[in-house]
Amino acid sequence: MNVPPPGTVSDREILRRTSRSFALSIQVLPRGLRAPVEIAYLLARAADTVADTELAARETRIGLLSELQSSLGAGASDVTPRLEQLGERGLSGAGAEDPTIRAEAALLGQIAPLLQRFRELSPADREDVAAVVEGLVETMQGELAFFGGRGIVALPEASALVAYTEGIAGCVGAFWTRLAVRHCRGLRESIATSLEIEGRRYGRGLQLVNILRDLPRDLRRGICFLPASELAELGLEPADLLDASVATPLVPLLGRWERRAHRGLLAGLVYTARLPRNAWSLRFASALPAAIGLATLRHLRESPHRLDPSVKIRVGRAELKWILLQTAALAASGRGVLRLARLGKRAPRDEGPRKRV
Repeated sequence: MNVPPPGTVSDREILRRTSRSFALSIQVLPRGLRAPVEIAYLLARAADTVADTELAARETRIGLLSELQSSLGAGASDVTPRLEQLGERGLSGAGAEDPTIRAEAALLGQIAPLLQRFRELSPADREDVAAVVEGLVETMQGELAFFGGRGIVALPEASALVAYTEGIAGCVGAFWTRLAVRHCRGLRESIATSLEIEGRRYGRGLQLVNILRDLPRDLRRGICFLPASELAELGLEPADLLDASVATPLVPLLGRWERRAHRGLLAGLVYTARLPRNAWSLRFASALPAAIGLATLRHLRESPHRLDPSVKIRVGRAELKWILLQTAALAASGRGVLRLARLGKRAPRDEGPRKRV
């Protein structure tokens, strides 16, 4: 058991503060899967924190990401002091009272023990964790380079958005599959290839949900993931989306990508249904993001505030608890897992303002 030194925040607490729903999934994973998935998530979250921080210039962030990527290989230079310093600056800066910001800063401050945990993984798990994190870092670097201009920059076309979702999340579906085949008793290698295809589609669908949900806040960071070519068909420029009144003419475009995201989440449920019946914990952990994603899509479709950055469209606490119970109950069978597709249509409403999941 890893006991954090005095004054540090445990990895589990960092997970809970940065992604409560994903932390729940990790906690129920089979023991062999838990450590590599947790380490991969925390390394990816550290990289994402570096990519998104405003405490360092864009070129500096790209360099730090390269060093973090190199630290996963043999004979790499030690990037930990610079990441720890960045974490200290985050804790002393504006917004440091935000629990998520504090957790991300704490993660950077504890990067050395995290890298040590990575090096203690089995060779096969270490190779898979390194491969997925390196791929994610490359995608983040490409994002920083592409969206580094002035004003709001949009991806040029649909294929660029698909490629981005593959690089930032589709690869995670493949990573999850490789680990599951290695660690889950009863999961046949003969279906690994088809599972990996569905896992990639699932990851891309989940990332599309994030993109659609975060659209108004990304726009204010100068980032528009909606393709410029599709906006042009509607007579719109990326900067036009800062005006909430364009939400109505934007509905057909958003609807296309919502349907694509929905298909990806359904692929995730098919993926889950094909996992061994005796692997309830793996089924639950695999199905939960899809169940939450389906409910999030419903909230997005029904919200009149799609382009308002002050409105956080999220699954609330009460609804999340209901989804957890439904997913736990239905994960025991393949037919039950597929019934989760209805959650996006009939999940109960929360009372009061929604809180972030």
